[in-house]
Amino acid sequence: MGEVFKMDGLASTILEVHKPAKLEDIPDEDPIAIILALKWLEYLCERAGVENVSDILDFYYMLGWLGDKALAKLLKFLKGIKVDEENVVEGSGKLNITDHIISLLFIERLNGKKISAELLDKIEWELRKIKKGAEQFYGI
Repeated sequence: MGEVFKMDGLASTILEVHKPAKLEDIPDEDPIAIILALKWLEYLCERAGVENVSDILDFYYMLGWLGDKALAKLLKFLKGIKVDEENVVEGSGKLNITDHIISLLFIERLNGKKISAELLDKIEWELRKIKKGAEQFYGI
């Protein structure tokens, strides 16, 4: 039981290092931001299953991508989301690197930053380069 307490203390220390978060809040008065947040949650639900999304959001919180208010609102929105099982990608309930990058793009967009087609092309090119390198290096 003492180890769990130490881990909680470590987690608290880690969280303090990452403040302020990339996304502190989702404004209630901005319908576009709310729609975007709901679309992001839908994406996460379809990629990992509804039951795993709260863990993913907690992970983003630990990384410093989400602040307290943003996390609370996303979890509140999540309670009202139902995704047809046929739309959920089969897998372990975890996201791959591309999914996390897409989440980061959603976060940046929720912060009001524009994501240009040029930036998306550059990211896609980098991902292909990484994948090709992994295939050559690891034989996958």
